[in-house]
Amino acid sequence: MRRRFGKTFPLSLGILSILFPLVGCSSGSGSVKGIIHDATMNTVTLVTEGNDTLSFSTMEADREAAHGLSLGDTLEVFYDGAYAVGMPARKLVLYPAPRRMGGDRDEHGCLSSAGYVWSEALKDCVRLFERGIRLSSVAKADEALYLVFSEDSAQVELFPSGGFPKKLLDRRALPAGGFVWNVEDDDTENVRFVDGRWEVSRRGKLLYVQNPAKFTGTERSEACPPR
Repeated sequence: MRRRFGKTFPLSLGILSILFPLVGCSSGSGSVKGIIHDATMNTVTLVTEGNDTLSFSTMEADREAAHGLSLGDTLEVFYDGAYAVGMPARKLVLYPAPRRMGGDRDEHGCLSSAGYVWSEALKDCVRLFERGIRLSSVAKADEALYLVFSEDSAQVELFPSGGFPKKLLDRRALPAGGFVWNVEDDDTENVRFVDGRWEVSRRGKLLYVQNPAKFTGTERSEACPPR
Protein backbone atom coordinates (compact mmCIF):
# COMPACT_ATOMS: atom_id res chain seq x y z
CA MET A 1 0.00 0.00 0.00
CA ARG A 2 1.31 3.40 -0.99
CA ARG A 3 1.71 5.98 1.73
CA ARG A 4 -0.60 8.88 1.17
CA PHE A 5 1.15 11.26 3.55
CA GLY A 6 4.58 11.47 2.03
CA LYS A 7 4.55 15.29 2.05
CA THR A 8 4.70 17.50 5.12
CA PHE A 9 3.28 20.99 5.37
CA PRO A 10 4.77 23.49 7.81
CA LEU A 11 2.30 25.05 10.23
CA SER A 12 2.16 28.81 10.19
CA LEU A 13 3.27 30.78 13.25
CA GLY A 14 -0.29 32.04 13.70
CA ILE A 15 -1.70 28.50 13.91
CA LEU A 16 1.05 27.46 16.34
CA SER A 17 0.30 30.38 18.59
CA ILE A 18 -3.35 29.33 18.72
CA LEU A 19 -2.58 25.69 19.44
CA PHE A 20 0.23 26.37 21.90
CA PRO A 21 -0.16 29.80 23.59
CA LEU A 22 3.03 31.36 24.92
CA VAL A 23 3.31 31.09 28.67
CA GLY A 24 4.74 34.58 29.00
CA CYS A 25 1.61 36.11 27.48
CA SER A 26 -0.82 34.42 29.82
CA SER A 27 -3.33 36.73 31.47
CA GLY A 28 -4.09 34.29 34.30
CA SER A 29 -2.50 33.94 37.72
CA GLY A 30 1.19 33.30 38.25
CA SER A 31 3.94 33.29 40.82
CA VAL A 32 7.66 33.91 40.91
CA LYS A 33 10.30 33.10 43.50
CA GLY A 34 13.53 34.96 44.10
CA ILE A 35 15.95 36.52 46.56
CA ILE A 36 14.87 39.81 48.13
CA HIS A 37 17.15 42.50 46.70
CA ASP A 38 15.29 45.51 48.09
CA ALA A 39 12.20 46.00 50.26
CA THR A 40 10.38 49.13 51.37
CA MET A 41 7.04 49.69 53.06
CA ASN A 42 5.08 49.29 49.80
CA THR A 43 7.40 47.59 47.29
CA VAL A 44 9.69 44.59 47.01
CA THR A 45 12.35 43.75 44.42
CA LEU A 46 13.47 40.19 43.69
CA VAL A 47 16.34 38.64 41.77
CA THR A 48 15.24 35.30 40.30
CA GLU A 49 17.31 32.19 39.65
CA GLY A 50 17.50 33.29 36.02
CA ASN A 51 19.03 36.62 37.16
CA ASP A 52 15.91 38.62 36.29
CA THR A 53 15.14 41.62 38.51
CA LEU A 54 11.41 41.98 39.21
CA SER A 55 9.60 44.55 41.32
CA PHE A 56 6.10 44.43 42.80
CA SER A 57 3.81 46.69 44.78
CA THR A 58 2.90 45.09 48.14
CA MET A 59 0.34 47.64 49.31
CA GLU A 60 -2.63 45.27 48.97
CA ALA A 61 -0.84 41.93 49.18
CA ASP A 62 -1.76 39.19 51.64
CA ARG A 63 1.29 39.17 53.94
CA GLU A 64 0.06 36.57 56.41
CA ALA A 65 2.91 34.24 55.42
CA ALA A 66 5.50 36.98 54.94
CA HIS A 67 6.16 38.90 58.14
CA GLY A 68 9.50 40.66 58.49
CA LEU A 69 10.95 40.82 54.99
CA SER A 70 14.75 40.93 55.08
CA LEU A 71 17.37 41.26 52.38
CA GLY A 72 18.70 37.86 51.33
CA ASP A 73 15.51 35.97 52.18
CA THR A 74 13.67 33.98 49.52
CA LEU A 75 10.21 35.32 48.66
CA GLU A 76 7.49 33.90 46.46
CA VAL A 77 5.17 36.47 44.93
CA PHE A 78 1.74 35.55 43.58
CA TYR A 79 0.17 37.91 41.07
CA ASP A 80 -2.62 38.16 38.50
CA GLY A 81 -2.11 38.84 34.79
CA ALA A 82 1.05 39.31 32.74
CA TYR A 83 4.04 40.70 34.63
CA ALA A 84 4.71 44.44 34.50
CA VAL A 85 7.17 46.49 36.54
CA GLY A 86 5.62 47.56 39.83
CA MET A 87 2.45 45.53 39.35
CA PRO A 88 0.45 44.65 42.48
CA ALA A 89 1.27 41.42 44.28
CA ARG A 90 -1.69 39.34 45.43
CA LYS A 91 0.09 37.24 48.05
CA LEU A 92 3.57 36.95 49.54
CA VAL A 93 5.13 33.78 50.97
CA LEU A 94 8.45 34.13 52.78
CA TYR A 95 11.16 31.46 53.06
CA PRO A 96 13.55 33.04 55.59
CA ALA A 97 17.27 32.45 55.27
CA PRO A 98 18.93 30.88 58.34
CA ARG A 99 19.55 33.59 60.93
CA ARG A 100 22.87 34.18 62.61
CA MET A 101 22.57 35.13 66.24
CA GLY A 102 24.57 38.24 66.94
CA GLY A 103 26.42 39.93 64.12
CA ASP A 104 24.44 42.35 61.98
CA ARG A 105 21.00 40.72 62.35
CA ASP A 106 18.90 39.98 65.40
CA GLU A 107 16.69 36.92 65.98
CA HIS A 108 13.98 38.42 63.74
CA GLY A 109 16.41 39.05 60.89
CA CYS A 110 16.45 42.83 61.38
CA LEU A 111 19.65 44.49 60.18
CA SER A 112 20.81 46.20 63.36
CA SER A 113 23.81 47.87 61.76
CA ALA A 114 21.41 49.78 59.48
CA GLY A 115 19.25 50.88 62.41
CA TYR A 116 16.43 48.34 62.02
CA VAL A 117 14.59 46.92 65.02
CA TRP A 118 11.70 44.49 65.26
CA SER A 119 8.24 45.99 65.76
CA GLU A 120 5.62 43.66 67.19
CA ALA A 121 2.89 46.14 66.30
CA LEU A 122 3.82 46.08 62.59
CA LYS A 123 5.27 42.56 62.51
CA ASP A 124 8.19 43.95 60.54
CA CYS A 125 11.68 45.41 60.81
CA VAL A 126 11.52 49.19 61.07
CA ARG A 127 13.77 52.17 61.62
CA LEU A 128 12.28 54.27 64.40
CA PHE A 129 13.26 57.60 62.85
CA GLU A 130 11.27 56.59 59.73
CA ARG A 131 8.18 54.90 61.19
CA GLY A 132 8.06 56.20 64.75
CA ILE A 133 6.82 59.39 66.38
CA ARG A 134 9.46 60.86 68.69
CA LEU A 135 8.52 62.14 72.14
CA SER A 136 10.86 63.86 74.60
CA SER A 137 11.11 63.06 78.30
CA VAL A 138 9.65 65.71 80.60
CA ALA A 139 12.11 64.93 83.40
CA LYS A 140 15.33 64.13 81.53
CA ALA A 141 16.47 66.03 78.46
CA ASP A 142 18.62 63.16 77.18
CA GLU A 143 15.80 60.58 77.19
CA ALA A 144 13.23 60.03 74.46
CA LEU A 145 10.54 57.58 73.40
CA TYR A 146 9.20 56.51 70.01
CA LEU A 147 5.61 55.50 69.28
CA VAL A 148 5.00 52.98 66.49
CA PHE A 149 1.36 52.31 65.60
CA SER A 150 -0.01 49.20 63.93
CA GLU A 151 -1.45 49.68 60.45
CA ASP A 152 -5.02 49.88 61.84
CA SER A 153 -3.88 51.92 64.90
CA ALA A 154 -5.44 49.32 67.21
CA GLN A 155 -2.09 48.99 68.99
CA VAL A 156 0.85 51.24 69.73
CA GLU A 157 4.34 50.06 70.65
CA LEU A 158 6.54 52.13 72.95
CA PHE A 159 10.29 52.21 72.26
CA PRO A 160 11.99 54.06 75.14
CA SER A 161 15.65 55.05 75.03
CA GLY A 162 18.14 53.79 77.56
CA GLY A 163 17.52 50.10 76.90
CA PHE A 164 14.20 49.91 78.77
CA PRO A 165 11.80 47.13 77.66
CA LYS A 166 9.37 47.86 74.87
CA LYS A 167 5.64 47.86 75.62
CA LEU A 168 2.60 47.11 73.47
CA LEU A 169 -0.61 48.98 74.33
CA ASP A 170 -4.17 48.49 73.05
CA ARG A 171 -6.54 51.21 71.89
CA ARG A 172 -9.68 51.88 73.97
CA ALA A 173 -12.54 54.32 73.43
CA LEU A 174 -13.09 56.96 76.10
CA PRO A 175 -16.64 57.65 77.42
CA ALA A 176 -16.30 61.34 76.58
CA GLY A 177 -15.00 60.59 73.08
CA GLY A 178 -11.56 60.01 71.65
CA PHE A 179 -9.16 57.18 72.40
CA VAL A 180 -6.45 56.13 74.81
CA TRP A 181 -3.86 53.39 74.37
CA ASN A 182 -3.03 51.39 77.51
CA VAL A 183 -3.22 47.94 79.11
CA GLU A 184 -6.56 47.10 80.70
CA ASP A 185 -6.51 46.69 84.49
CA ASP A 186 -2.83 47.50 84.68
CA ASP A 187 -0.97 50.48 86.12
CA THR A 188 0.87 51.30 82.93
CA GLU A 189 1.50 54.13 80.50
CA ASN A 190 -1.39 55.92 78.82
CA VAL A 191 -0.90 57.28 75.30
CA ARG A 192 -3.19 60.11 74.17
CA PHE A 193 -3.40 62.78 71.49
CA VAL A 194 -3.97 66.04 73.40
CA ASP A 195 -4.02 69.57 72.00
CA GLY A 196 -2.38 68.56 68.74
CA ARG A 197 0.46 66.48 70.17
CA TRP A 198 1.12 63.01 71.52
CA GLU A 199 1.59 62.52 75.26
CA VAL A 200 2.50 59.57 77.47
CA SER A 201 1.51 59.65 81.14
CA ARG A 202 1.19 57.34 84.14
CA ARG A 203 -1.16 57.91 87.08
CA GLY A 204 -1.86 61.38 85.77
CA LYS A 205 1.82 62.32 85.64
CA LEU A 206 3.14 63.45 82.25
CA LEU A 207 6.22 61.43 81.25
CA TYR A 208 6.81 62.15 77.55
CA VAL A 209 5.51 64.78 75.16
CA GLN A 210 5.87 65.37 71.44
CA ASN A 211 7.76 68.50 70.49
CA PRO A 212 5.24 70.91 68.91
CA ALA A 213 8.06 72.61 67.01
CA LYS A 214 8.39 69.50 64.83
CA PHE A 215 4.87 69.83 63.40
CA THR A 216 4.93 70.54 59.67
CA GLY A 217 1.27 70.01 58.87
CA THR A 218 2.21 67.56 56.10
CA GLU A 219 3.04 64.34 57.93
CA ARG A 220 0.05 62.35 59.09
CA SER A 221 1.91 60.53 61.87
CA GLU A 222 3.25 63.79 63.24
CA ALA A 223 0.20 66.01 63.04
CA CYS A 224 -2.88 63.77 63.29
CA PRO A 225 -3.89 60.79 65.44
CA PRO A 226 -4.36 57.41 63.69
CA ARG A 227 -7.96 56.53 62.92
